Amino acid sequence: MRKLLPYAAAFATLAVLSCNNDGDDFSNAQQNEIILNSDAQSLSRRIEFDNSGVLNMRSADGGKTTTAGDLPLVLVAEVAPPVYNGKTLRATHVTVEGNYAYVSYNTEGETYLGAIEVLDVTNPNAPKLLMQAILPDTDVSSVRYDDGKLYIAGARDMDIFKATSPAFVGSMNLSGGMLTNALQQTAISGKVATDVTSNGSKYYAVSGATGVLAQLSKSSQQVEISIPLSDLRALGYNSNKIVVLSGAQGVKIYDANGLSPVTSFATSVDVAEAKRTIDFIDGKLLVSEGYNGVGVYNLTSGTKLQKLDLPTQISGVDPADVVSNAVSVNSGRVFVANGGAGLYVYASDNNALKLLGSLDLQGSSNFVMSKGEYIFVATGKGGLKIIKTVAPASGSVNCSSFPAYTGGEWLNVNSGQTLEYSGTKSLQGINVNQSLTWCGALTASQAVNINSNATFNMYGQLFQGTKANPWNSLNINSGALLNLKGDLTTYGHMILNSNANWKIEGNVTIFGNLTINQGSKIEFIGSNSSITIHGTVTKNGTSTITGTFKDVSGKLK
Repeated sequence: MRKLLPYAAAFATLAVLSCNNDGDDFSNAQQNEIILNSDAQSLSRRIEFDNSGVLNMRSADGGKTTTAGDLPLVLVAEVAPPVYNGKTLRATHVTVEGNYAYVSYNTEGETYLGAIEVLDVTNPNAPKLLMQAILPDTDVSSVRYDDGKLYIAGARDMDIFKATSPAFVGSMNLSGGMLTNALQQTAISGKVATDVTSNGSKYYAVSGATGVLAQLSKSSQQVEISIPLSDLRALGYNSNKIVVLSGAQGVKIYDANGLSPVTSFATSVDVAEAKRTIDFIDGKLLVSEGYNGVGVYNLTSGTKLQKLDLPTQISGVDPADVVSNAVSVNSGRVFVANGGAGLYVYASDNNALKLLGSLDLQGSSNFVMSKGEYIFVATGKGGLKIIKTVAPASGSVNCSSFPAYTGGEWLNVNSGQTLEYSGTKSLQGINVNQSLTWCGALTASQAVNINSNATFNMYGQLFQGTKANPWNSLNINSGALLNLKGDLTTYGHMILNSNANWKIEGNVTIFGNLTINQGSKIEFIGSNSSITIHGTVTKNGTSTITGTFKDVSGKLK
């Protein structure tokens, strides 16, 4: 089998430039042209928001949670896979630089067909696909950003490219972060190059089946060192060491300066040619090991320290579809793509990894990569899911005197209560009957109710609801006040009942409808506030809107 198992306007046509160090003849390169599409408006139509909203994390034991969570997450959007000449591609890898995510694709089966796309997540409520490169006759397994270039690993049709080997690695110069025609390819031994990394003046790649670990010069694109190894899946760079994973021979570690062997140790034997990943945390190596879960190893000694077992008895999921495909580390948290069981999240606890919970993402989680505030999950035919971790934005309000919230997943403020909290939490919902002040960040997957004559001061970021159930709404009831200093995103409807009050100093996004009833007042504070409304606006009776603000959707006038 030649591949790893997976887990139309404004076009410009550009030729692939190729290195010839392995004797390949690329005289017919014009047959293998890259097709660039920079029509962001057309490309972005594949971004879907139907399932967007606050995510509920299942507890570690799979049951219902009772306490507020410490990791608020929002499904920003889903990106449907590209289709070219009737072939649906599948996401294989993601690399991130700043607000740009570069997503690679291949095609399942015997067809060689890949792509790379540039995803802009500058505005988390409005991601955009800025550019696409279709690579006919070429699969792309992995991409890595490094100093203005993309390093690429994949496979190509030997007959069309007149290549001595299907496996290749290469680099593409970027211009302002965008894809260009400056793509150089270099053949390496093996059926498919499965992963790529880089450091300093060198970059490194591995190829599967009868493959190699290769070191290449960034400047010349020439293979400088090639070490034969079987069934290579992944590699990484850590503390001047190159770490490679073989499905048959386990982990091998080399000095990055010359690739002299340092050590090696066994892991579980994996299903042949399945895509896997590795990552690092606190001097430990994390290895996705398929049906054997995730192994945690001492990077120096090779001692197995812990095993993150596969979940069992997932309702409605075939056990054969539960498999640890990929692992990614970000800010002390570990994200594991467990196939049909979804995405599992761990955190360090007393020098071990403890399961925080899991997310059901509707589709097999085949790949995960997390960096910064984002988690990107490839789900086979379900496309790419963009998840955002919610964190408090820096602001001018001093919250140091507010205690941390330690209560349940429903935050209820009773009549006569004045409650003040700080921190970052995920909740089911909020009911305010008197006075609540929160400084930090919050998510609420269900309703937020500010009841008659109550006050909710929100300093920071608040995400509420889901698009799938918009009537879990954000309600400001008669005589109540929502005092917002920061950012608010509500995925459901928002309702201001009679004589409601809303003060805004920040940015608001409403994916549902906004209803403003008789006597309601909306006051924008300062000069930098904005509001974006994707649904309809209904005004019943007389209401007032004052202050300076940017009406992005033009619906509040």
